[in-house]
Amino acid sequence: MGRTPLKFIVGLTGLYCAGKNEAARVFVEAGFREIDVDALGHEVLEEKKEEILHAFGSRILSANGQIDRRQLGSIVFKNRGELEKLERILHPSMVERVKRIIHQEEGPIVINAALLHKMNLDVLCNRIVIVRAPLLERINRCMDRDGLDVCSTLRRIFSQRKLIPQSSMRRADTVVVENRGTRGELRAKLQELIRRWTEEMGLVWNRIKLS
Repeated sequence: MGRTPLKFIVGLTGLYCAGKNEAARVFVEAGFREIDVDALGHEVLEEKKEEILHAFGSRILSANGQIDRRQLGSIVFKNRGELEKLERILHPSMVERVKRIIHQEEGPIVINAALLHKMNLDVLCNRIVIVRAPLLERINRCMDRDGLDVCSTLRRIFSQRKLIPQSSMRRADTVVVENRGTRGELRAKLQELIRRWTEEMGLVWNRIKLS
């Protein structure tokens, strides 16, 4: 399934703790339907529970019998082979869910996905936004937001080092948005970008009030 020319679909991506979730909120406020691929992954994780248990064993279960995502993460982010095994289980169903939502939605869409290119979701998009932030800021955000220690944080960051392709390999019009300042500065950059794109696509712009 390729991109749908009658739809306006933005792919939103960025490395771990670069600020793409804040960016996604700006798109939602502008009237876009967000497809949160990470949230879809949590749904598929439960759907594929038995297959995942068969692949990784009972060590990934919490005391209440549910999959412990943190424990599973500690396994896969230490071992690329284990990570690829998990992705083979989850990604096909996640991609199908994204396509189903796109088919049902009539308005503009933003696909919020760290693995946008790796999952080949970029081929569905008219435009792509890559949110980028300095490494030290990302490390601090990871530790504050997710309660991880330095080693766990660096493992997650290192595991994503090849997720964003070089410009010559990108398959849709792409803009890199630098997140080096305040939250308000990031929002202002995105608001201006959305204004320009929605004018180009002939869509109605819902003006955002700066917070």
